[in-house]
Amino acid sequence: MKSFLNQSKLSFFIFLLLSAPFSLFSAEEQAIEEVIATAKSIKASQMKAIEAKRISNNVADIISADAIGRFPDQNLADALGRIPGVSIERDQGQARYINFRGTPKRYTTIAFDGIDIPGTENGRVPRFDSYPAVITSQVVANKAITADMPGESISGYINVKTYRPSDNPGWTASFELGQGEQDLGGGDIEKANGRVGFSNDSWGILVFASENLREQMTQNRETEYGVVGERLLTPDKIDFRNYLLERKDEAVGATLEAYLGNGGRVYYSHLSTQFDDFEERNQFRFYAGARAARKGYTMAPNVGSIPSTYIRRLLEFGEYHNETDMHTIGAEITVGEWDVTTTFSKIETFFDTWLPLPYYLRGVGTNFTYDLTNPQQPIISIDENLADISYPVAVVYTAQARLKTDTDQFKIDMSRYNDLGELKVGFKYDSRDGGGGGLGLWVGGAEGSWSPGGALPNYDSPDQLYIENDWTNSIGAFYTNNRKMREDMEAQGLVRSPYPEDQLIAIKETILSAYVSQIIEKDWGNFIIGARVEDTDYDTIGQKLVGTTFSPLTVNQTYTSFLPNAHLNYNLDEDKKLRLSLSTGISRPTYHESRAAASISAISESISGGNPFLEEEKSWGIDAAYEHYFAEASLFSVSFFMREIDNVIFTDVSEVLGSIYSDAAAEGDMWTLEGFGNGDDGKLNGLEIAFTGRLDNYMEGFWSGFGFTGNVTAIDSEFTAPGGTSMPSLPGQSDLGYNASVFYEQGDLTVRVNYMWRDDWFDEALDAQEDTVNIYWKSQKRIDASIRYDLERITGMQASLFLNLNNMTDETDMRYKGDDWNPNQVEAYGKRYLAGIRFNF
Repeated sequence: MKSFLNQSKLSFFIFLLLSAPFSLFSAEEQAIEEVIATAKSIKASQMKAIEAKRISNNVADIISADAIGRFPDQNLADALGRIPGVSIERDQGQARYINFRGTPKRYTTIAFDGIDIPGTENGRVPRFDSYPAVITSQVVANKAITADMPGESISGYINVKTYRPSDNPGWTASFELGQGEQDLGGGDIEKANGRVGFSNDSWGILVFASENLREQMTQNRETEYGVVGERLLTPDKIDFRNYLLERKDEAVGATLEAYLGNGGRVYYSHLSTQFDDFEERNQFRFYAGARAARKGYTMAPNVGSIPSTYIRRLLEFGEYHNETDMHTIGAEITVGEWDVTTTFSKIETFFDTWLPLPYYLRGVGTNFTYDLTNPQQPIISIDENLADISYPVAVVYTAQARLKTDTDQFKIDMSRYNDLGELKVGFKYDSRDGGGGGLGLWVGGAEGSWSPGGALPNYDSPDQLYIENDWTNSIGAFYTNNRKMREDMEAQGLVRSPYPEDQLIAIKETILSAYVSQIIEKDWGNFIIGARVEDTDYDTIGQKLVGTTFSPLTVNQTYTSFLPNAHLNYNLDEDKKLRLSLSTGISRPTYHESRAAASISAISESISGGNPFLEEEKSWGIDAAYEHYFAEASLFSVSFFMREIDNVIFTDVSEVLGSIYSDAAAEGDMWTLEGFGNGDDGKLNGLEIAFTGRLDNYMEGFWSGFGFTGNVTAIDSEFTAPGGTSMPSLPGQSDLGYNASVFYEQGDLTVRVNYMWRDDWFDEALDAQEDTVNIYWKSQKRIDASIRYDLERITGMQASLFLNLNNMTDETDMRYKGDDWNPNQVEAYGKRYLAGIRFNF
């Protein structure tokens, strides 16, 4: 990993390159006619976002709806990945999570219209693949947290603002249809969304719906290599996998509001989002190392052969599902000198995975040869036709996980002006019930009468070989009719198995919050001081071993967090601003980490499972920023941030009182708990540089249509694991990340090409004591493009044609163990094209 000093040098060099264009021009040369600015769609969206950033009271980045619509983004993770400090984690090429300023996924809080929601995954982790970008009117990525924001925001607070009827008076409508293709496998891509609204002086209504469908093929090689020496590998386990996916995300929503005579409103809003992934897996695994060890064969590094190998097949037609459902009633009224906003929301999140997995074991292939010259794409072969291999053992397992949360949330926010400026106070009651099991993913036996052994030949399709593309299918791997197999499994009685007791999650959590904040207005800007108090009380239910039977065990935890903050916004002049912030935050343990459920062994005096005694992670930090609004729709900014994080949660083996879990423990006996613990000394430092500039501020004609927006982020982090081992970075942290977008808009045509890159990042610790076996993702890049052509001059209607191009350079994603010469997963999914039309009325 590069040092933070080297990152800063590179970032400073990029800063010089980015700042050069506007340093050549004086302030007098930056004037531009307003009519020209508003005529250009990209410029108009940039002006909205930049102006919102300028007037904000904290360090934040804003994305306008127009900007989202003019990038080829499928969901909010794609959109957020284009702002400074945000990196994307993908699953089979599709954006799913974000790492906000190089931190774990759970350090970010997400809200819709100010109503924060529990993370759909694990009670804390937001899933962005179910949030289509098109439903938003504006996204605010808050980096320095103010007192009126949730305290559970160590890295940031993302507020997604949806459309309101009063945004546009009268009747409005917008529709979009698109059709495309995934080039690897030729799968269909479909996009459809619509929004209709009406408002007058008395009331307003708005409804919207969105649906995106992707049929995708993913080629995958997952490997475990025996390491003879650096870059000298022997095959242990090699998987040839292909996935056939059908992914769909849907969203529907509505808002009905009535306007009061004093400018207030009462309203009801509903938002429902859903993501479904139907996945077929066709997998062949070769156990070369196990066979060699058993038979006493000698394996040469990189290129060689052994007389025989074990073969295993795994088939699957599985389902992944997550959803969020929100109902809110609210009012914005004036009571005396106070402006009051109050809401009551019912929020449900649901996360579910169900994967029936037939395994076919102990097939044997002879004369196994291998070439690991390119370990990302191993070449292997056997003498037999793969379709003729017989498997003497066949079993069925199921992999499953489920978590449902029900939340009641009441909020009241009040503000009034006094001699200093604006005073804000508020209160929130948040009650959450979470239940389910199997997190992260429990694999166990299946229930039902289906027999895989006799049924398999009916589903094989050896004439349908894996699509090779640039990859080698040296073994002749082929597809199976997994959907028909799943139908027969269910017809014969296959059902989900109940979760074992140690995998159950049952948590009741109540969070009470109150805050006060004072904005002190000055001629030079403002100063904000505030504090938030959050009181957390939760019960988690597990089991206690009493004799030879189990009885319910309830563990209660309470803690109170005091979270002060202060923000200085200083205007150097009308175009330049300095910001300085001090903020604090917490991150509560995920439901999987803090569950009381565990497996208990009185013989070995050990427990394995969650740790209900975990403390919340605590942080304090500083943000400092310089912003120069040097021309219309133009911005240069530099920001530095640092965070100190205590109680960092990580995998751990610790000791607890055995009497909590079993009556076999004598008073005071300490038993081993294998689960999670609190580390310390977490540190996070970063530098962000962003630039947006346009040539039409300085010239006319053809070249005036060009512009550039880009940012670079350098981050360094570390922490000490619970056992005392120093870890080189927080999970999810890349040392460097870049975004660069070149755009052209002139007349009816707009074109934008975007480049996105992030450095390697730490993903999973298999052994905190030995970094060479820990899991990392290799650096990733994407080049996307979007083209828009306005049809209004031709048709007289507000309509446009669009073409989106994603992953234009056909990138693959790679995960590795310890070092990138030892890969353990490589995925390819191809390019993606989508063309369509958009109407606005």
